[in-house]
Amino acid sequence: MLSIVGSASAQSLDQYLSLRQANKITKFSPVEALDNFVGEKVLELKCVVKGSLELDGKASIYVEYPNNRGEQAIDATEIPDWLQGGSVAARLLVKATRSEPLAVCEVTLLGAAPEADIAAYEAAHAPKPAPAKRTVTTGAKRGTTASRGGKVSRVKGDPRIISIYASFIKNHNKKLSNSEAYEIADAVIRWSLTYDVDARLVVAVLITESDFRPGCISGAGAKGLGQLMDENCEEYGITDVFDTNQNLYGTVRQLREHLDRYRGSDTDPEKLALALAAYNAGPGAVKKYGGIPPYRETKDYIKRVFTRYKQLCSGD
Repeated sequence: MLSIVGSASAQSLDQYLSLRQANKITKFSPVEALDNFVGEKVLELKCVVKGSLELDGKASIYVEYPNNRGEQAIDATEIPDWLQGGSVAARLLVKATRSEPLAVCEVTLLGAAPEADIAAYEAAHAPKPAPAKRTVTTGAKRGTTASRGGKVSRVKGDPRIISIYASFIKNHNKKLSNSEAYEIADAVIRWSLTYDVDARLVVAVLITESDFRPGCISGAGAKGLGQLMDENCEEYGITDVFDTNQNLYGTVRQLREHLDRYRGSDTDPEKLALALAAYNAGPGAVKKYGGIPPYRETKDYIKRVFTRYKQLCSGD
């Protein structure tokens, strides 16, 4: 059942969040969620509102989606004044309706809030790391340690595993202090538990992205351990991209979202390749080419991550 209250014209942030909660929405949906469904649903979209139009008593807003995912006109009963200035970053709650498989999806605005306000709210209410469980993995019992053989046991939350990862990280980047290596390992494991992503995959990505250099900046402007772009930081409410915990929160969350986008897991090579392609080149490029983009950099990136991930998993 759809829960729709109020209009978009004079909503406060609290009213927007109440409408969001009433529809059981906790995060925005990719624009692809508007594709290939029949029926009616309410979802949240992240976009930039480029302008508005009123004609014959009917109003609409013109939006542009992140990462070159397209543009769209959205019907609106009323349009808030703050949305009418042009190029306004916003979150929109919309009702999407499609009567049959080949019909056009009709999208109507229910509520709107500034992106900065929602990003700040989400950062303040980010999920707390899962508590560590004092269990020992099979790999650890076999004596599989990163410092000896370059292998990392699958995370079960045992604090001793953090030390194994820290030793591996320190061994890979000897310029790190022991405390820096431990901080990275702790954040990798906590956010991996939180978002249910194999920590070894996260490690493989971090090696490929930055070689565990927290201050790394690429020529394209990607920053930190996971090489996050400014739009990633804005999206996730990250205030200091060079802060280890914040950067790895964004890195692991983004990996989880890409895995979810392609309905894959870290054990499905084909879906994992698509998720890694999206992390490297953006989901817009994956959509454009209907699969892995024909970029040499992206293909090499996937190969490097896969190779390292396989090495890390070889102790299982």
